[in-house]
Amino acid sequence: MAPERGHPAPTSSSAPPPPPRILNVQKFAESRGPELEALHAIVSNRLGDDFRIRRSKRRRTTGHKVTRNRRVKRRKVGDGDGDGGVPEGTSAEDDRKKKVSRRTRRRFEFQKNPASGFCTSGDGTRRLRTHLWHAKRFAMVKQWGFYLPLGLHGRGRGSRAILKWLKYGALIHDASYSLPIQLEGPEDSILAILRMVLLPSPSGPTDISEKHSQMVIHGVCYAYAMLYHVGNPLSHFIAPVIYMWRPFLSDDRNSVQQDDVSNGCCNSGKNGSSTSPRQLWIWLHAAAFNEGFNALRFACQKQMHESGKCVSCFTLEGHIARLEIMGSKAIQVLQKTLHPLTESCSTSDHSELTHPYLIASTNSQLQKACVLNRAEHLPSHAILSLTVDDPRDLPSKGAEPASEAHNRLESNLQEEDIRNSSLLVSGESAKNEDKLLSLWSEPETSGIFLSDSRSLWDSSDKMSPPIPENVLCTEKHHRRLKFFHFDPTNYGMPATEAKDDFSQSCPVLLLKHAKQGWSIILPLSWIKPFWMSLILHGAHVIGLRERRWIACNSGLPSFPFDFPDCKAYMSFMANEASSFDRAAELRPLAVRPVKVPVPPPWDCIMSTVGKGPFILKGFQTQDVQGSGGVAPECSLVNLASQNVGTLDQATASFQGFIPRTPKILKEYLEKICDGKFLLFPSMAMMEKDFSDPNPFNWVTRSDHQMSADKELCLVRILLHAYKEGVFEEGAVVCAPILTDLSQWTSRSEEQEQLTVTQSFVRSCFTQQDSGKWKLQVPEDPSALHSFRWPIGFVTSGFVYGSSKPVAVAFCEAKLLAMLRVQQWNQTQETRPEIFVWVRNMRSTAYRRALATIVLEQQKEDLEFL
Repeated sequence: MAPERGHPAPTSSSAPPPPPRILNVQKFAESRGPELEALHAIVSNRLGDDFRIRRSKRRRTTGHKVTRNRRVKRRKVGDGDGDGGVPEGTSAEDDRKKKVSRRTRRRFEFQKNPASGFCTSGDGTRRLRTHLWHAKRFAMVKQWGFYLPLGLHGRGRGSRAILKWLKYGALIHDASYSLPIQLEGPEDSILAILRMVLLPSPSGPTDISEKHSQMVIHGVCYAYAMLYHVGNPLSHFIAPVIYMWRPFLSDDRNSVQQDDVSNGCCNSGKNGSSTSPRQLWIWLHAAAFNEGFNALRFACQKQMHESGKCVSCFTLEGHIARLEIMGSKAIQVLQKTLHPLTESCSTSDHSELTHPYLIASTNSQLQKACVLNRAEHLPSHAILSLTVDDPRDLPSKGAEPASEAHNRLESNLQEEDIRNSSLLVSGESAKNEDKLLSLWSEPETSGIFLSDSRSLWDSSDKMSPPIPENVLCTEKHHRRLKFFHFDPTNYGMPATEAKDDFSQSCPVLLLKHAKQGWSIILPLSWIKPFWMSLILHGAHVIGLRERRWIACNSGLPSFPFDFPDCKAYMSFMANEASSFDRAAELRPLAVRPVKVPVPPPWDCIMSTVGKGPFILKGFQTQDVQGSGGVAPECSLVNLASQNVGTLDQATASFQGFIPRTPKILKEYLEKICDGKFLLFPSMAMMEKDFSDPNPFNWVTRSDHQMSADKELCLVRILLHAYKEGVFEEGAVVCAPILTDLSQWTSRSEEQEQLTVTQSFVRSCFTQQDSGKWKLQVPEDPSALHSFRWPIGFVTSGFVYGSSKPVAVAFCEAKLLAMLRVQQWNQTQETRPEIFVWVRNMRSTAYRRALATIVLEQQKEDLEFL
């Protein structure tokens, strides 16, 4: 009978006894010995006492050995004499060095972490310090003298995940291929050099017209600018740059001046800071580094001949590196990784905090740590210097946890001598934000410099590399042995004796960008520790392809892809064209794609400029024939082939300039047509002057007057699709005619799509014997009806994973003004967007788009990614 519920069953007398509390292993093995012998006898009878594994089922357990290839080993032994194959006159050690494989040599090379310099391959191509990490996971490309990560393996998909990480997480990119150039000398001489090559020109310390320029000159903020060749304003563009001054400490200003005068390097005057010695960093992309460095060096020599004051110009390649962190969670990742030094460490072990100015400021490192905790309130373009601990798990005696150190910083900040400081953290977040902004807005009276880093700026100081990984692993192993009460001295030398030439702290500079982005400037030898720590704290790594996606989705240009007026862009596109041609030749003729111009034929826009206002009316109207318009069958004049610059053949296909400041664009418009163009740089749709009965009278000018300026003036625009369409890189932006405006203004859902024939797609742009591309106007009346004149090209297409895709394009400024006049007169609406057509190079359909001029939406177009 079954037992009742809730009552345990009675224990049977035949149940086995419970296992003993203590098990004697030796007695247990002896009791099981007969069973094991019986099993061994059975197996041996079945195998015939042959326990060897069949050769077909063997596994190579000795594959890790260097001498696994026995045939090669026998051949080496046989080729030598009787002493093991070593030739006469060579030792066994030299022979062993020669026989090290390439894989082994590279492994030892990547394990090294010298204090300066990049690792190079056999052909001189430099490798980043994170090359091994990227090469295992990313597709690598040889570009601009580096091996750079292009992106994840595959066909370039995954943009949706990248944008999701950007919105809800953090992304990291190794930008160590951007190299700094340092200018050192009198302040007025450096400013004179910058005025030769930079636009907009930086102002001096006495200029109080703009508050941001004051913060830049004092070194608490950085600035963007465009680098040009000396004596060629707006014609020979090199690259966009980021420049930053070293903060000038007012307390030791006089002592520094006396030292420089005694050395005889620079001529310091008595007029204050205009002749004081300063240092400046200019960050250049690797694609234009050689060209930009030569231009800066030439400007320094020219300034030396004119004023007699020397300004040294040298590169910091191989010493300073930069990491970029983007996303909404970027500051959280930085706060988890960067641990500023505590007060006890900063006053005893680190020489950076022994500066007279920092000693005078009370608990300066504590204040910097609290600023880092509220870094989201920092102003844009701010610079913050820190001295942080090694982000790895360092075994040190008496080290307090990071959370306890953080709490101690907060308590000390609120209780002790920092009460009179401007960084008092009590109160609401709005008050904290105002106090942080006041530090950067008043750098002279803030009482603390948050942007100075003496170890990074002084190139003469040798920055110690971090502790090697093998030393850390050895010390962790000794800790484990000590925990298990083993004597670590029997297992090798203690790891603490090998840490004399290394450092456990690192100086860094944090640069805050406008759109949820940060840059970390740090010594090159410290890249690996911070790289792994940032990844372990949640940052996702991206390559060049993903970085360009982020720039395009944010509406920012990416160098050199969105800078068609520089030599680096033309060189990159020439390499892309050759790679496309090689890939097309490998495919059969039946499936070979249509050959399109790479880079876009910017010369063809001059043909549209020569037509003037007549492109807006179309070929089918009678006004073209009666107003002196050019007939369709007339050949197009290549105006861009005239007055080609003397720089290089690669820049001959782009003759013109791109204004990136409102001042330059406004001066150009006033020079061309008395300022009557409806382009409003840095202003949101100025009111029209209705006092003039015909404010658009410049449109009625003749064709000859409109084509008097034979230079392209391209402005950057952002293209948004009107209801549908995907815009690819290289797509042509075309001007609509009067009858096309109903496609945008009509509310009817059924609209006739504007298309061209497939034969026109193949013959729209034809390549000449010289290699240049020429626009062909169709002669067929049916094809001529759907032809639209090009006014620009797309440089960065849509990002497919974006919810609101945007494309970056460049269009001619005069033609955009014509289109705006046409559309305002026709629709009687003054909207800032301009209606344009966009057609992909291999497509037959025109897509409707809305073009927004960047200089009308923001003060300047200098930021880039």
